[in-house]
Amino acid sequence: MMRLLELTTGDFASRKPQLCFWPVGTVEAHDLAPLGTDVLAPEILAADLAEEFGALILPTMPFGLVSSLAGYPGGMWMSRQTYCSAVGELLGSLRRSGVSSVVVFNGHGGNSSALSEVLPEVWKETGLRTAFIDWWTLCADISEEFFGTAGGHGGADEISLVKAALPGWDLPPWDGSRSCLSREGIRAWPSPRSSIRYSEGPATPLTEASAASFHLAARERISSAVREIVSGWELMQ
Repeated sequence: MMRLLELTTGDFASRKPQLCFWPVGTVEAHDLAPLGTDVLAPEILAADLAEEFGALILPTMPFGLVSSLAGYPGGMWMSRQTYCSAVGELLGSLRRSGVSSVVVFNGHGGNSSALSEVLPEVWKETGLRTAFIDWWTLCADISEEFFGTAGGHGGADEISLVKAALPGWDLPPWDGSRSCLSREGIRAWPSPRSSIRYSEGPATPLTEASAASFHLAARERISSAVREIVSGWELMQ
């Protein structure tokens, strides 16, 4: 597995990497899960798949946008303008090194709108092909299968990927009871809880086995999505 931070300039020049994976997230409260959950989850998924695709892993962008959870201790964030500028400039500089494609593994829903704004501009201005994957949305049905609910902030799906990233971490006793339910027509700043569920189904308590099974299923789902994106790019004329 290649990581940009571990290569010399000569290594980079001789390998001429074309495809990069870029984990991005933010730092914010996740109830029973770490403040860095939105960073750890995309990092493990990118690491899972890098060798399969021969991708170079870029240094993680750990800071993003925070809104309803900004009232909880420990969070770190930036403005949307700063975020978009940073993402655009970093990708533009990478393009000058000859990289042709970047798949962003996004760990935080608050980043999605900004990524949708800046990535098309990067493509138009530099010719760098870009895509981003909101893994929890792509894997919502898998979460429902294993946990009885379509994931959530600080939910079983996120906790499962944190466990995969930190094998020695003790799995918390998650059963959905500490989460507030997100409902249409209701918005609050800060959020009433730092764990938020997005569907009303009864939750199945998280176990070591279900966490591991979810991780494997999510990895396969995301691998298929990346394969479809990359193969499509390769056919461009």
